[in-house]
Amino acid sequence: MLSLRCQISLGGRCLARLTQVLRLRHSSQMTDANNPSFRQNYKDDGFVVVDNLLTPSEVKSLKDEMLDICSGKRGRISGVTPSSETATEAEILDKYLAIHFPHKISDHVQSLVRESKTVDVLRQCIGPNVKCMQTMMFMKGPGKRGQACHQDEYYIPTRDRSLCASWIALDDATIENGCLWVIPGSHRKGIIYPMKNDVDERFDSSGCSYGHGYSESAWKPVELKSGSSVFFNGYLLHRSLANKSKGFRRAFANHYMSAESLLPWTNDGRFEVGDDMRDVLMVCGEDPYAKFKPLQDVTKPFVRAEVRQKDSVFNEIK
Repeated sequence: MLSLRCQISLGGRCLARLTQVLRLRHSSQMTDANNPSFRQNYKDDGFVVVDNLLTPSEVKSLKDEMLDICSGKRGRISGVTPSSETATEAEILDKYLAIHFPHKISDHVQSLVRESKTVDVLRQCIGPNVKCMQTMMFMKGPGKRGQACHQDEYYIPTRDRSLCASWIALDDATIENGCLWVIPGSHRKGIIYPMKNDVDERFDSSGCSYGHGYSESAWKPVELKSGSSVFFNGYLLHRSLANKSKGFRRAFANHYMSAESLLPWTNDGRFEVGDDMRDVLMVCGEDPYAKFKPLQDVTKPFVRAEVRQKDSVFNEIK
């Protein structure tokens, strides 16, 4: 970053050139999945930001769908209690932190998993054949704590390190309301760090990665405008902080991987699988295992518990 004095001393032509370079760098790193450097930026940094992945109307329709799901209007969800007709939006949403697998009861959610602009990004980050195994809706109302440092591959193990998360902001995600934070490049070592209970009051008690050697200064916030998204590697260290605002920080997050890889995932023991969990959605390309293994139906939507006690288990609300 140039100092203010240096910026002022630049001639008009130099300043215009600097501005052009910065805009080009932002474009190649953060917005255009078809740019040749997009894949390299994802490989180097472990994440890319895509502005305006969803339109304002798509964001609104997804917020409406989230409200219907949390009200119990889309079917049974473990942990959801049907809301009264007089309940306000805030009263409905504030009861929950997150809902897993909403695509199992919502055709609208399922269609967004395969949204065309998302597919363009996934082809660059993962490859031509992509499947999705998990969808999540985050409500994160005022005062909700963050989730400590972790790696998604710790929970969802792929065989080829292809796990990629898509995290779409439905409200502007800011430092104040608990946006994501990442450590750029922390995925490159290919190490899955161990987890331990966390004692930091900024976070819930779902666990924290340790032994990675990064300092607090390595963390970078990923602030997003509503409708924009960050895609990040399953080995990338990331976290979120508490929502200190007076509003919600809603988000729609999904996990994708290459269709070529097997998925030995039990979702913390919620179901039994052999070498490959086959309750997946094909997003693009071909399923190379379709002729060998049928798809399964083992995942069910549930509410993520707000873990309040330091020795409690990170699980669903029954």
